[in-house]
Amino acid sequence: MTARMVRQYSEARPRFGTVKMPFRCLSHSLTGARARNEDVVLTFALGQDQFAILCDGLGGYPDGDWASTTFAHTLQDTITRHLPADDTPPRQALEDWLQRAWQRFIQLREQQQRHEQAQTTLALAWLAEDFTLTAHAGDSRIYVLDAQQVRWRSRDHTLYELGILNGDIDPVTTPVAQGQQTLLYRCVSSQKPLKPTVTEQAALAAGEGVLLCSDGAWLHVTDAEWCTLLVQPDHLPELLQRAVERGGDKADNASAALLIRNA
Repeated sequence: MTARMVRQYSEARPRFGTVKMPFRCLSHSLTGARARNEDVVLTFALGQDQFAILCDGLGGYPDGDWASTTFAHTLQDTITRHLPADDTPPRQALEDWLQRAWQRFIQLREQQQRHEQAQTTLALAWLAEDFTLTAHAGDSRIYVLDAQQVRWRSRDHTLYELGILNGDIDPVTTPVAQGQQTLLYRCVSSQKPLKPTVTEQAALAAGEGVLLCSDGAWLHVTDAEWCTLLVQPDHLPELLQRAVERGGDKADNASAALLIRNA
């Protein structure tokens, strides 16, 4: 999505009602058993490109809800205000947006005198006619779905996943993270550089989807259950409610955004 493409689309806005948008977008968020909801989910379009942002404030640190809200909205504002030049590769544009938003996040924390340890996770998807771009930092996940399976998912930035990559943890004998293995080594924070994992993939085919979700959702929902949303997308709130119920009195905030390529 470039400035020229947005201008061309804007000229067609009077015909918006007759233009078939290429993606269907749904989102939902539940507080669970927590005192407040520190998850933030945003979805928006630029031309026919669709964006989704999900941030989950780190509840073990002060001002987690401020961090998730501020970074999510700052990133959305950055994307809509700083459209790339026509010849800018999409990945470069995304990386520039992320760093601009992070610098603004640091400024706002200082101006508003928020706690220096205010932190949040990040999951972002940018869907276009000819590519799919994702970025994540922390343990909020991104899934690429088709009707039969999870075709791809992001790898959590936890010590558990790092241990698997390094060969120090056997996922067969230790199938879930335990204790300090759940700690994050990457997130959005003013105290360390933002180093998200950016992944570029092929454009979605008709009927395929991308799902962003917080850990309060993915901990209690199976891959097979996520895939059913491509057939029954309106069941997203029901599936998140199921996650909360499975979490019991320790249920975390459970949030998700689902983007499906129309036929």
